[in-house]
Amino acid sequence: MRRFTIILSTVMMFLMVASGIVFNACTKDPCKDIICKNNGVCRDGVCKCALGYEGPFCATKMYEKFIGTWDGSLRCNGLIPEIVNLVIAPEAQPNRVSLYDIFDQVNALKATINVDKIDIEQQTINGIQYIGNGYIDGKYITLYIESTDLATSEVHTCVYNGTKFTQP
Repeated sequence: MRRFTIILSTVMMFLMVASGIVFNACTKDPCKDIICKNNGVCRDGVCKCALGYEGPFCATKMYEKFIGTWDGSLRCNGLIPEIVNLVIAPEAQPNRVSLYDIFDQVNALKATINVDKIDIEQQTINGIQYIGNGYIDGKYITLYIESTDLATSEVHTCVYNGTKFTQP
């Protein structure tokens, strides 16, 4: 009888171990066939992108949709809008850009991209302090920028609305 109990417990132990291996072997790794680029990491079958990258496989730099020439108007303090061509150029980091020609400034305004939003950090160029933010929606961009002349304390609150220039 004791021999029968030992054999039965050995068989039961074997079946439990074998079934555990079989059930675990059937669980498929959802990240097995996914390759995330630019230091992205796959979690539960979806790429989690490193700062500055986006897309299903982290292959797109966030700033790419912002780069180019924008035709639009700049309206400050509720006055008549003026036509302004804004140029947005990439910086070294995939989430950083430079804005040229929005206020006829010689030096570019520096900004950070976060998906479809843009933040113009506080910076001073030729005695004028700038700060602002905005967003992109397809081929349209809207920027809210405040400029302060540090010598006179004159403040301009401006809105830029532009359309991305595309060649036919």
